Amino acid sequence: MIKTIIVEDEIMARKSLEKLCEWYSSIELVDSFENADDALKLLEKQSIELILLDIELPGMSGFDLVEKIPYLPQIIFTTGNKEYAYEAYEYDITDFLKKPVSADRFDKAIDKVLKIKDQRNAIASSSALHELYIKSDGRYVRLGYNDIEYFENVGDYIKVFTSHGSYVFHDTMKALDAKIKNPRFLKVHRSYIVNLSKIVDIEDNTIVIDKKVIPVSRAYKNVLLSSLNII
Repeated sequence: MIKTIIVEDEIMARKSLEKLCEWYSSIELVDSFENADDALKLLEKQSIELILLDIELPGMSGFDLVEKIPYLPQIIFTTGNKEYAYEAYEYDITDFLKKPVSADRFDKAIDKVLKIKDQRNAIASSSALHELYIKSDGRYVRLGYNDIEYFENVGDYIKVFTSHGSYVFHDTMKALDAKIKNPRFLKVHRSYIVNLSKIVDIEDNTIVIDKKVIPVSRAYKNVLLSSLNII
């Protein structure tokens, strides 16, 4: 499902777009707005994948809204003025529709959206096998799986230790465990996820990684041992 919003001040045009969206099982229409200011409030709190966006809006224009969005969803500009087309494509949009929007033209635009979504998913899946990005101190930091030694739960945060330093980011161990798409990482304790390739030795209910002694819960010990090439 593609989480979608409509931003259109003309009520008939807005209702028409809502009706078109209803025809697609792949579209989840989250909300419709008649101005960009209200749309921005939602965009700052929730991740939206597609915006059907009029350019000429009261107050903040569609172009202004795109500049203020904290991330980059797919954009389909809808306007009655085709003279905006050149400027619209400067924003790397998915499509540009002239109002009134026909069903056939809308169908072609949604087809583009789906193809781009599939491409992005494929790239993300490939990336997830080799690396992850964490938000630490207001920036996204790339961490290659080969560099990560272990993750430690610290209250409401996670601290990740790497071969070149450590970083703190907001997450839970349960959510992190689901996000890591690499079999070499294993949860060995409610507070630790370790890189199996970084283990120095194992003794009783502890493992050592870079001089750090990490506890291994009884519930995870058999899983740990069965994940290693023990002879």
